[in-house]
Amino acid sequence: MFTLVAYQEAKPTTTVPIAIAAVPDQHVRTDGAVIYMADINEIIGVYAGGHLELNDAYLASPSLRRLANYAIGPIALQALPLVLDSFMMHPESPLPLEKNEGLEAIITADATVGAVFTTVGVLLADGPVMPISGEIFHVRATCPALTGAALAWQNRELTFDDTLPVGRYQIVGAKCFGPTVILFRFVPIGEAHRPGGLGSNLLGIKTIDLQRNGGLGVWCEFDQITPPSVDFLKGIAAGTDALALHIDLIKIS
Repeated sequence: MFTLVAYQEAKPTTTVPIAIAAVPDQHVRTDGAVIYMADINEIIGVYAGGHLELNDAYLASPSLRRLANYAIGPIALQALPLVLDSFMMHPESPLPLEKNEGLEAIITADATVGAVFTTVGVLLADGPVMPISGEIFHVRATCPALTGAALAWQNRELTFDDTLPVGRYQIVGAKCFGPTVILFRFVPIGEAHRPGGLGSNLLGIKTIDLQRNGGLGVWCEFDQITPPSVDFLKGIAAGTDALALHIDLIKIS
């Protein structure tokens, strides 16, 4: 099981390290720049980007400081992801944190450039995440457009282009397209985790391999009448989004 949390702040400019604000979240506790880890507390992936003049980014917590803070690299120096491999993932080798400790995202940046936001996304798991194989098929789905600013998750209902046959399904990968989307995650009904990944503003950008076709195991399960909704985090403030997802599914019953 894995989940996605995020930090985001509008155009921070600092030559000394600062902690950027945690994005308010319904499934984990946040307080200012701190996200508190509960049972899903092992780091399996990190993304940092948005600010065109980022110099450094790392994760910090009391347990990490006993050895070394988590240096984030590569860093995506674009307002929106253009190279999806900039999401560093190590699902089979998680880095555990202490339960209930606070995690911060620290950055330094030279200058403010344009109406962009610094964003850090963190994938957390409850242990190693192993790939899954099976009869995977691929469906397209859409969500109502996003409006308003960044700095908050926006939830939207999911509608599949094709009617799924009666049964139960596993989501085992996904790619999201939206003109201003930087991160997305599924909100399965009755579950405490929010599995997700890096968004894309161009259809032609290749998704990181681990984000598709079972590379991160089973994201969540649903039946055909209760699909998950989707949270989106915008990377820039302007514009509305026509949202589409390509979702990898395994039918299990």
